[in-house]
Amino acid sequence: MYSKPEMLLQLMLREWQMERPKLLLTVQGGSENFTLPPKVSQAFSKGLITAALSTGAWILTDGINTGVSKYVGEAVKTFGSHDLRKRNTVGVTPWGVIDNNSDLIGRDVSVRRGCRFLT
Repeated sequence: MYSKPEMLLQLMLREWQMERPKLLLTVQGGSENFTLPPKVSQAFSKGLITAALSTGAWILTDGINTGVSKYVGEAVKTFGSHDLRKRNTVGVTPWGVIDNNSDLIGRDVSVRRGCRFLT
């Protein structure tokens, strides 16, 4: 499934009322699970959220709850704002990875458990 970038940006800014980012932080890595020592995990989490909040950045990941993206999610959950409009973390997940993706076809924008979907 493909969405025009302009339409996606309009959705995020107007419908979801996200603030336009001043910077994009992309966090990419393997999807293989690994364990970070607690001090390293905490330093990564605090550093990532501090960088995002202080610069007005959006954090972009692959949206999958494994590997490095799992640590990004944990950072946002632990140190990020509890205001959903200020949680400017976007996971762009491959269509085939989404469970029951056929249920989303033809649907409008919805919010589920704090996650936003575009179909």
